[in-house]
Amino acid sequence: MIRHGTRDGRIMMGIAILVTAVAAGCVASSVLRARATGGDGSAELPDGRQIVFRSLRPGPGFGHIAAVPVAEPRGERVVLPTRCERTAASAAGGLCLRQTRNPIRLFTASLMDDRLRPGEELPLNGIPSRARISEDGRYYATTAFVTGHSYLSDGFSTETVIGRIGGDPVGNIEQFTFMLNGQPNRNVDRNVWGVTFVPGGQRFFATVATQNRRYLVEGDIGRRTLTALRENVECPSLSPNGQRLVYKKRTGPTSDVWRFHTLDLATGVEAPLAEPRSVDDQAAWLDDDHVMYGVPKGGAGGRNADIWVVPLRGGAPRVLIPDADSPTVRSPSRNRLAP
Repeated sequence: MIRHGTRDGRIMMGIAILVTAVAAGCVASSVLRARATGGDGSAELPDGRQIVFRSLRPGPGFGHIAAVPVAEPRGERVVLPTRCERTAASAAGGLCLRQTRNPIRLFTASLMDDRLRPGEELPLNGIPSRARISEDGRYYATTAFVTGHSYLSDGFSTETVIGRIGGDPVGNIEQFTFMLNGQPNRNVDRNVWGVTFVPGGQRFFATVATQNRRYLVEGDIGRRTLTALRENVECPSLSPNGQRLVYKKRTGPTSDVWRFHTLDLATGVEAPLAEPRSVDDQAAWLDDDHVMYGVPKGGAGGRNADIWVVPLRGGAPRVLIPDADSPTVRSPSRNRLAP
């Protein structure tokens, strides 16, 4: 009886130790989770201006949205639970284009709130390509490849949709009236992509491709028009002060050679950036004097990439954030406008 009781006591003691260890582990896990998510399931994002991007570090966070302070781009990144193929963020919220496990709806776009928590899910009718959200949170734009997988070939087809958050949908902007040389152009081979919004209104810039030509267009959501401004422009991005566009421009004898250029909107003066490589990305502005973009490692189509930055004047391009792509800057101090 004494031996049996001793054995039971040891079993009970072992169970107690195990329960204590598990409880301690749960507490520690909860603490770590709280540090990562702010304790209420929301992201504990850096203070001030942030670079929001897709983290490509090997590990469980590969492909997830992440953020670092603009002042410390090589600092510790905050990795969020949301996984994306393409992302964009502004002071008012964010956008995540992602692949799903649903065979009926393979791709979707998720709207995120001002703390980058995913919310409404919207259908995406193709492979994610480009994403943008306006600074005031009124509009978002998604581009997906409906056929073809890249801009390297003229055999691709895109679908670019603009949505109005909290209001009536805008829809597929290929259906807007395309004004070329002052006249409506009705070519049926039209593709539109690379939207960048003008703050505080209904205007945007984008690319229209038709008949093997690319045009920079100014879009008007209210009038439902796309007006051609100049040729040989792809994936424009508007500077924070609204004075310049940066875009990629075809400069080689083949369709897959691009160089980044800036355009002064007041003077019409175009200038190349110091990035010598051909980069297939919609660049984003770090500030009014620096442009950032993703460069795949191991050539186009690689699963990994780095975010590079180049100044408008002087200085060579350099790695800004390793193992990352799809960058945009958000300034939480800016107020969101009403929809």
